[in-house]
Amino acid sequence: MQICLALLLALTALIRPGFAAGLPVDESSAVVLSYSRIGEDAYAATNLRLDQFHEHLEEFKSERINVMPLPEILTAVSAQTPLPEHTLAITFSGAFKSAYENAMKPLLEADIPFTVFFASDNADTDAGQHLNWKELKALSENPLVSFGLLPASYTRLSAEDDSEILRQINKARTRTREELAIEPKIFSYPFGEYSARYKTLIKDQGFTAAFGLHSGSIYAGADMYALPRFSMTERYGNLDRFELVMNALPLPATEIEPQDPFLENTMPAIGFTVTPALAENLGNLSCFISEQNAPTIEKLGENRIELRLHEALSEERTRVNCTIPAGDDRWRWLGMLLVLRENAESPTLVDEEILTSQPDALP
Repeated sequence: MQICLALLLALTALIRPGFAAGLPVDESSAVVLSYSRIGEDAYAATNLRLDQFHEHLEEFKSERINVMPLPEILTAVSAQTPLPEHTLAITFSGAFKSAYENAMKPLLEADIPFTVFFASDNADTDAGQHLNWKELKALSENPLVSFGLLPASYTRLSAEDDSEILRQINKARTRTREELAIEPKIFSYPFGEYSARYKTLIKDQGFTAAFGLHSGSIYAGADMYALPRFSMTERYGNLDRFELVMNALPLPATEIEPQDPFLENTMPAIGFTVTPALAENLGNLSCFISEQNAPTIEKLGENRIELRLHEALSEERTRVNCTIPAGDDRWRWLGMLLVLRENAESPTLVDEEILTSQPDALP
């Protein structure tokens, strides 16, 4: 990881010609961070160490970073309203008590806003690992805190039928209305996994946005029901990566393949069309596919990119990351998380097992 990061930063100094200049979408773009457990070192796959979070906190307090509430960022992005440079939102997935004690409290003391995505079944159970309804209620009364929904159970749903997905959503909404008297409009796919059908159901249910766990920046024109977030974990939580993430810019793309990231085929077509303004920069495009050699990048026409796999996908989860250097130590990111249906039939697999199978990676 350190070698890859150093190589990326070094390349910035070498690939000066053909840099991706500023784009209109950059003006209303932002980075969203996702935290899970904080200070629970036994869960390294989803945990950020305390010392790492303290470093992040100092960065959040700095003048160069503009931390905003996630709902305000989404409103600005949708309206194409300009945002300050290095704007970010902080999110917590799962509402773990360790995150509350070790991260949310210090953020509130520093007047820094954040969003909590929680599963209502965990609040109902009150087994000790997650915030209960009383604790969530106290948070809801603080104007710095906003909420988003997970399904009622923090579980994988892409392989489930529509009725089960809707049951989970409706139960989460009902319990949230009963206990908190709020109606969150932002959704998070557990473990970042979703299918095209799942995404359509979330949109049809009236949510304004939904987040996965693939890498990239959000921007005006992006799919609001497949928005990226950068995961902050022990392995990928040092200050070098934090700096890399904070400098991320959008890599605007359309006609993204596969259209459904919940795959039937182990040799899927992978491709995308970039905005014409980036066509001359495609010679500097780098792509990475986890657990595989770098794919062959084929340019079709002026601005269509297709990735040719050298072997069939075999892992349950595959991450695809493509980047273009944008100058001044900044990079444009496009990320995907692909899941093989035949290997993803267990709806109760815990987050540590899933996330360990394919950590985030850089090209």
